[in-house]
Order: sequence, then C-alpha cells, then structure tokens
Amino acid sequence: MSGTGRVMGVDYGERRIGLALSDGLRTVATPLETLTIDNPKQAMRRLRELIAEHQVQALVVGHPLHMDGGRGDLALAAEAFVEKVKRQLPQLETHLWDERLSSVEAERTLRHGAAKADRRKAMRDQLAAQLILQSWLDARNMDSTAPEEWMNF
Repeated sequence: MSGTGRVMGVDYGERRIGLALSDGLRTVATPLETLTIDNPKQAMRRLRELIAEHQVQALVVGHPLHMDGGRGDLALAAEAFVEKVKRQLPQLETHLWDERLSSVEAERTLRHGAAKADRRKAMRDQLAAQLILQSWLDARNMDSTAPEEWMNF
C-alpha cells in the first residue's frame, strides 16, 4: 500500500453513510459528508464522485463487530458494501476496520457540543467515519515510524 494519497473513511449504516477524508500525507482525518441511502444507486454514484474529486486511493470502512468479535447483520452489510465497491472501483484499495463503539463515541462527543438533535444525526455519521479513519491512520503511522524519528525532538 502506498504511504501517501488521500484515504476516505466510511461509517456504513442502514440509512446513512458517514464519510471522512484524510489529508494527502495520511495523518489527519476530517469529516466530509453524510449520504442518505434512500436511493442506493444515487448514494453509490455520489460516493464515486467524491472519490474521484478528492483523488482517494483507499477506502477504510468501519466493521461493526460485536463486543465479542462476532459478526452480526451490520458487519455483514459493511462487508457486502466493501464487495460492491471492489466490483465498481477495482483499482481502489479497500480495508475493513474494527469500529466497535465509534458511533457511541461520536454521539457522546456531539452531546457535549451545541448541535441540535436533527443536526447531530448527520454529524454523528461523519464523526464516526472520522474516528474510524483516524484510528486506522494512527495505527498505520505508528507501525511505520522508525525509532530514530522518535528521538529527534
């Protein structure tokens, strides 16, 4: 996998898809957009547009495993979504990333802010995508940091 280039984080849900985007150096994730799944073809078309517009090289999709690591309906839906993306965009790297509690953490963060309930729903999905992506970026950056770099303050 390339070490640079934008990565898109995805919080895939039954009604909405939260999206986040990394910077080109893959260090910081920011919320991007929330897609509604009223029309799945339209949502997928918008996703492809955003991937092209931001020159996204990889997609990190939250994998909502149960606390015991088991796969339920939501995990299977996320896996099916990844397979659909792979068929439509075979050149795009795709990764499933354990997202346990990301939506809960996103909601907790938003409750401490001033966002109204209707605005929180869309923001929660974007923030969950941001948390998923930032976790993935941090894990990758931690693995690739050479020990001598840590010593150069």
